[in-house]
Amino acid sequence: MSETIAVEARFEADGTIHPLVFFHQGKRYQVASLGRQWVQGDERHFLVMTPSEQVYELVYHQSEGCWKLQRQPKDFRPPMRVV
Repeated sequence: MSETIAVEARFEADGTIHPLVFFHQGKRYQVASLGRQWVQGDERHFLVMTPSEQVYELVYHQSEGCWKLQRQPKDFRPPMRVV
């Protein structure tokens, strides 16, 4: 999944980015904590956690100046095995 979303973020002078809030399917999600971050080409990836402890992966596309939701809680769960 990769869906364009709106994100409120703080951009520091040293290049650090802090996602604060994001909007997905008409809902507002507060970022309670920021986890792992990495750069992949032109993309900056952020694992964020909401107050309800759900993990999302947000991606900032620097050349386009837009944010995308890469993964949401259901994408992090392993698929169910049928026995």
